[in-house]
Amino acid sequence: MKTSMASSKLYVRNHRKVAAHFTNIKMARPLCTLLLIAVSSRVVLSVALTPLCNLNGNWTNKPNQDPHSDNIVHIEFFQEKGNNSFTLRATPWKSQVSHGTVLDATHVTLLMIGGQMQTLEISAAKAPGSPPCTQLSAGWCKFPYCGFPEPQWPAFPPASPPAPPPPVPKPPTWTPNWNLTESTTIQPSGDSYFMPSHPWGLISLDWSVARSIWFANGRNKTNCEAVSIEGCRRLKAAGKAVKCFIYHNMELALEWEESQRKVMYDPSTADYFLQYTDGLGHKNGTIYQEDITWGDQFFWDFTNPDAADYYVNSVVASIDTPYVDGTFTDDVGGVPEEHNNVMKAINMSSAQLAALQHATTATHTRLVSALIAAGKYNWQAFSGGDGTGPSIEQKTCTLFMAQYCAPAMQQRPLMMGAGDADNATIAAFLIVRPPIGFIGYGWESDDKNWHDNFYLQPGTPLGACVEESSGVFSREWTNGKAVLDCNTWSAQLPFPSLK
Repeated sequence: MKTSMASSKLYVRNHRKVAAHFTNIKMARPLCTLLLIAVSSRVVLSVALTPLCNLNGNWTNKPNQDPHSDNIVHIEFFQEKGNNSFTLRATPWKSQVSHGTVLDATHVTLLMIGGQMQTLEISAAKAPGSPPCTQLSAGWCKFPYCGFPEPQWPAFPPASPPAPPPPVPKPPTWTPNWNLTESTTIQPSGDSYFMPSHPWGLISLDWSVARSIWFANGRNKTNCEAVSIEGCRRLKAAGKAVKCFIYHNMELALEWEESQRKVMYDPSTADYFLQYTDGLGHKNGTIYQEDITWGDQFFWDFTNPDAADYYVNSVVASIDTPYVDGTFTDDVGGVPEEHNNVMKAINMSSAQLAALQHATTATHTRLVSALIAAGKYNWQAFSGGDGTGPSIEQKTCTLFMAQYCAPAMQQRPLMMGAGDADNATIAAFLIVRPPIGFIGYGWESDDKNWHDNFYLQPGTPLGACVEESSGVFSREWTNGKAVLDCNTWSAQLPFPSLK
C-alpha cells in the first residue's frame, strides 16, 4: 500500500527505504515476465543470437561509497554465457528474483519490485581502466570498478521460484475513445474530495483521497469505498473525469474498506489471512497484522481458494455502480511487495512464499477477467504495474517506437507515462496508441501535472504507425499527421486545440 506524502509520520514503508538506495530507477513487479522490448528484425536477431554484454557478477547501487556503511546494496546478476537474458537479486528483497534482457551493445531492460519496466544504458564504469558493460545508467556499477572494495557479502537465501508469466494484456470492453483530452490520466491523493480544474480522461482515486471524510468517525466506522464512489460521482458530474477508478490492495486487507472489513474479524474467515505458523506451514490461529493510524492491515492468503473467491467477488461488487469504471489493485505481487518482515515474522518458507505469490498472481488474473466481464477494468492490467507503464525519451526513442508500432500492440491496452508531455512524447503516443490508450501520471499525481498539449484534437486515426525513414515515425489522423523524429527528438503536431 502506498502511504500518502501528506502523512509523513506514516511514511515508513520499506519500498521508500529502498528507493533511497536505488537512485534514479523505478522498480517493477518481480512476478511479471519480461516482454521483449525490441521487435524489429534487426534487433530481435541481435537479442536472440548475438552474445552482447554479460552482467554476471556482483554490483551495487552507486560508486564510491563508504565501504563500512550499512546502506550498501548488494545486487547480483546471474547471466549465462551466450544468453542475453538474465535474472538478478538484490538486498533487501533477498529471495525475490527479478528479470531483464540485454537488448544491444548499449541498452538493457530491467524489471524489478515496485514500479515498471525500464530501458537503461550500459557503459563502462567511471573508475580508471573499467571495461565496457560495468555501469548502468541507473547509477549501478560492477565490482571491482566501483571505486571502493567489494564488501564481504553474506550469501543470498535460496531463490524463490519465479511466478508463472501473466497473460497477454486484454483490453476492456469499452468503446474506443480517440480524444486526446479524454485519454489522459492521473492518480491523486489527499485529505479531501479531489476536484481538478482541468478535464481528465481517467482519474484513479488513491485510498487517501477524502480521508478526512471517510475517517471522520474514527476506526471501525470508516467507509473508504463509499466515499471513493461519491468522489467519482462528483468528478463525473462536474465533467472532470470520463472514467474513474477506486483503490483496493492485493497484499493487504484494509480495515477502512468496507468489503474487506466484513471478513477481517469474522472467526469463520480467519483462514483468509496469513497467520503465525510453526514453520511447516501450519497456522496457529493468530492473524498476523501490521497496523497504521487509519486501521488494521491483515495479509491476504490467496492459497485459500475461498479467500481468492471472496476477494474477486467483493471487489467486483464494490464497484457495481455507473460512477466507477474500475479499480487500482495495489501490490498485485502480494507479499513481500512493501512488507519485507512478513516471512520472518510468521516463519514462512521460500516454498510457501512462492505458493502464495503464484496464488496471488492467479487471483489477479481472475479478477481482471471478472472486471472485464462486468464492463470494468483494472489499472494494473494495463501492464504498467502501479505506475503508468512505458515512457519515452530520446535515447530510447527508436526502440520504443519499434516495439509499440508493431501491429499486435493495437490489440492491447496502453497506459503511457507522459513525462514532461512535450511535443515528442505526445507525438509518440498519438502514433502508437491503440483503441484503448491513456497517457499521464501515476501515484500522487494531480492537476498540477496538466499540460496544454493535452488539449490537442487530432481526431481519429486514418491508419497505423509508419516508419517514413530511419528513426522517423508518423501516423495520419483526420485533423493532420503526427510526426516524430527520434534522431532530433522533434515532432510535428498540426492539430487544433481546445485552448
